[in-house]
Amino acid sequence: MSATVKTAVADGVARLTLNRPDEMNSFDGDTARAIIDAVETFASDDKVRVLVLGSEGNAFSAGGDFNWVLTWPKLDAITRRVGADAMMGAVQAVYDFPKPSIARVHAAAVGGGVGLMLACDFAVAASSARFGLTSVRNGLLAGIAIPVLIEAVGPRLARQLLMHGGLFDAETALRIGLVDQVVAAEALDHTVATLARELTLGAPSAQRLIKELVPELDARRHDDEAADLIGEHVAAQCTTEEALEGMRAFLAKRKPGWAT
Repeated sequence: MSATVKTAVADGVARLTLNRPDEMNSFDGDTARAIIDAVETFASDDKVRVLVLGSEGNAFSAGGDFNWVLTWPKLDAITRRVGADAMMGAVQAVYDFPKPSIARVHAAAVGGGVGLMLACDFAVAASSARFGLTSVRNGLLAGIAIPVLIEAVGPRLARQLLMHGGLFDAETALRIGLVDQVVAAEALDHTVATLARELTLGAPSAQRLIKELVPELDARRHDDEAADLIGEHVAAQCTTEEALEGMRAFLAKRKPGWAT
């Protein structure tokens, strides 16, 4: 694993920590690929139930590394596209992670760093954190953040944030739906750990199915076709070993096997 990304697993919780504090945890091609590799490893590890994405230093993430991107004009078009695809791929890998994920946002998340945060299912921020889609003020497009930003706040507000490019505080981020919880800095780790523990109470197969179904259904109209799709999955899920175990555990007034 790259030194720019640290990983650890304990009690079912995988931690992916960006470790480029001197570069505000921005990511170049190597770091983006290290994020992808780590997420794919966690996805295939049955011991991992929840992913927590955080970082070291004084920033959550500044997105793309300007020192790296400034080398792009000297590169051929294919190499530039490979670099852009690596950044997009890092965000997509987190978004596609088949288990619950939490962004632990202790400090500034700007540009593509907002995209990385929003790729997680939950975002918990310290009250001192700051946010911004600042790329436009540097003549750039925060492209890796756009799809997840639209999903989080809607197209109108996404346009405003992307065009304005200013910074705002954690309470504003909470109000507009960019983060899910804001807590005092000293309570951040406890809050994230509690949420991670609560998420391990859910059945893994049901959580995986939820993450697959919600984006698919969101793209459909609410009609008979969508209802048929849900009915098919509900009927199939009811016969899984985890569903049978969960119902038996409830009736026996005990925890299901995955929650012990």
